[in-house]
Amino acid sequence: MSKVYPHFKPSYVHDELVEHFLLKVLPYLGYVPEGFGQIPQEVRAFIAGQLGLLWDSSEAYPWQNSTRDYHLAQVRQFTDWRFPTAQDKVELEQWLRQRAAYEAHSTEALLDRACERLRQLRVELPAERELQRVVNSALSGFFQDIYRQITDSIPPEVRTRIDNLLVVSDSDVVSAFENMKALSPAN
Repeated sequence: MSKVYPHFKPSYVHDELVEHFLLKVLPYLGYVPEGFGQIPQEVRAFIAGQLGLLWDSSEAYPWQNSTRDYHLAQVRQFTDWRFPTAQDKVELEQWLRQRAAYEAHSTEALLDRACERLRQLRVELPAERELQRVVNSALSGFFQDIYRQITDSIPPEVRTRIDNLLVVSDSDVVSAFENMKALSPAN
């Protein structure tokens, strides 16, 4: 799994089932699935077998009530994983913007780094859209920071001269910059 928000695969080989499931879905996906529709039957059957059950009785599990919340709290406590807070998202965005974006310049690569980072911190991944928003914001901020650094490194008198190239005077139809582009051999 890389460069995309993690999801279950359509199928698994036995070694993958052993490696990734039975109290290990948090490190594998980075979040707890919201319902049975997200969990492949193959995974549910494997877990039932690991628990010594004759069949998969997971359909009877109360996904939409306090029992699930209680069980999830126990899993979090046992595994030392936690739900992401607003502060976690702010800190992730800052980390992506100030550190990870220097190596990962696309949203896909940065999303992959975000997932890795949250797994390292044992913080559950936010919903896919929310995590994508954090990543997009971090990448946008990263490029804004670069533009600002470049602009700040240009002496003020040079910036003024560049700005003046873009001005269209009352007597002209186009700017001096447009005239220069029209005269360039590439056109």
